[in-house]
Amino acid sequence: MSTPARLDQVALTGRGTHILLWAYVATSAVLAIWSIGEVASPWPTLLGLGVLVGVGFLLTFDSSEPVRRSTALIAVIAWIVVALLISWQLEQAGGHSQWYYGAGTVTMFFIGLRGRLGIAWLGFIAQSLVIVLWCCTTEYGPLTALLLVGKQLPILLVGTLFTVGLRRTNATIARLTEKTSNRAVVEAAQLASTDERNARLQELDAIATPLLARLVDGTPVTDADRIEFAVAEAELRDGLRARSLTVPAVVSAARAARKRGVQVVLLDDRYPDVPDATTLATITGELVEALDAATTGRVVARLLPSGRSEAATILSDSGMVQEHRVVPEPAAS
Repeated sequence: MSTPARLDQVALTGRGTHILLWAYVATSAVLAIWSIGEVASPWPTLLGLGVLVGVGFLLTFDSSEPVRRSTALIAVIAWIVVALLISWQLEQAGGHSQWYYGAGTVTMFFIGLRGRLGIAWLGFIAQSLVIVLWCCTTEYGPLTALLLVGKQLPILLVGTLFTVGLRRTNATIARLTEKTSNRAVVEAAQLASTDERNARLQELDAIATPLLARLVDGTPVTDADRIEFAVAEAELRDGLRARSLTVPAVVSAARAARKRGVQVVLLDDRYPDVPDATTLATITGELVEALDAATTGRVVARLLPSGRSEAATILSDSGMVQEHRVVPEPAAS
């Protein structure tokens, strides 16, 4: 059976994504410090730097897919607050002094990629409204606001298109993985069926072929031959009705008992479940003893269904019925 290829969905919480995220955090921090002389008071900028690092850690340690809604909302609210605190401290519009707007947009970009596209857009719109309000209430005017928003909008648009494409890719990978897994299951079932069929054919060949050859060559059938035919038929029946009990020791003991005239009936009502090795060894050992001791009558052995307090019953009837129940050994703790 061929081993199916392992197809992983595109992960956005791996080392590469974290490196990219923190590279942008470092870049934004450099821009914030570089432009700190362009603000009336440095304290909002320093607070913004703290938010920048905090949001970075928040997105790094939240490995959920999609990112938790609470994480996304905290990040969005944090950047709106930063925009409100810093915007009216700026002494000019444009340049590196609007680093917080870009950092907030990129944060929304990552939030959208991590499965919260709606929250990302709400956060971007809210932060952009703050920028528009700042420009409209100062000498910069609405045109400057539109230019600032226009610079950041493509980032989230590209992120949105990438997110949609990524979702389609993940869906395609999931379908391919399911098909590959289903194909592997079918191949395994076919292989198991082939192995079982080959094993049965080998058993049939070993038991029946010599007897059939004796019938074909025209040799007169003796009473001993008839006994052999009956024993062979019973062994084939055992292979169908009591697969778990047809181990070499039981087969040999059952053949000898049948040749002595003992009626042997083997049943497996547990299949396809199989008793544990210790319990099965106990059952087969006691069954061999019962078969070896029987000279007349019959021996009936039955594996009981799973869930019973007993694993098997062995009944010997040679004038006086004796029934023995095999209790499975408790599992080791």
